Amino acid sequence: MGLRESLGKRSHEVTPASEYQRKRFRSPQGDQTSSNRKVILPIFEPSGLLALDSHSKEGIQLQHVEPHDSVSPTAFYVKNSVPLRKQTHFQAIVYDDSDEAYAAKFDLLDRSNYLVGRKLTFDDKLEEENDDSREIVLAQIPIPEETCSKQHCVIQFRNREGRLKPYVIDLDSSNGTLLNGVALPRARYVELKNEDVLRFSTNESESGHFLMFLSA
Repeated sequence: MGLRESLGKRSHEVTPASEYQRKRFRSPQGDQTSSNRKVILPIFEPSGLLALDSHSKEGIQLQHVEPHDSVSPTAFYVKNSVPLRKQTHFQAIVYDDSDEAYAAKFDLLDRSNYLVGRKLTFDDKLEEENDDSREIVLAQIPIPEETCSKQHCVIQFRNREGRLKPYVIDLDSSNGTLLNGVALPRARYVELKNEDVLRFSTNESESGHFLMFLSA
């Protein structure tokens, strides 16, 4: 049995993003003279759309809003005085199906979240020479294929009852996300485990790259 087949059998912890957004708001309380007036409450979208107006990069609105318990691994270890020997090291490694060697490696340490998205051009020098056609890249973890949206999914670190846990959330991407061969639900947090494999289309035959998440 291959690595991806065996990983596909594990169960996924799915947590609605909206559950953590509700804690940020309280129902408005009118005065006594307006107690009978109808109160219009906020509409809670699963991926935290209420805060998007002030959330942008390169002039493009970002789709992901962090939950209230977001934390970077570095900040978590410092705050909880975790000795180096007990710290978990997280990495994201991007592979090309046609090559056994990895295409790119990313240490996941200093940020609380990492956006995964499309970047078709990897020659930065060529981009500088052709500035007019420069590709706008939003992702911290770029994926060089068309099936991947510019804002495809996010790896999010969270402090869950005193424990550092990594999650992935699909940002309502065009082609969906596969976790170990299983389609992720849209805009829902799913806990990541060591050696989990992400692909950036629910049609696996259309995807030529995959990301392996490592925690050790």
